[in-house]
Amino acid sequence: MKVSEARRLAMEYSLAQLDEAIRALMAESEPPFPVAGEDHGDRLTQVLLARRMRERIEQGEDPHTAFRAVVSQVRSTIGSD
Repeated sequence: MKVSEARRLAMEYSLAQLDEAIRALMAESEPPFPVAGEDHGDRLTQVLLARRMRERIEQGEDPHTAFRAVVSQVRSTIGSD
């Protein structure tokens, strides 16, 4: 998980664009814009995280707060395994 890449994607692309990239990566195709990552799975993780952040931002949450909240949720989920 590359939080900086997810943050960049969340700030540069709309929900619709992120959804399009998710569909492409799930089909193991190239997304419509550059996404950093070692493979399709890694890149899909970045876009899914960005989508969660973007959704909160579009609901009126401050970007910094949205990033912290989403990353905190993911880290707590990873830590509870």
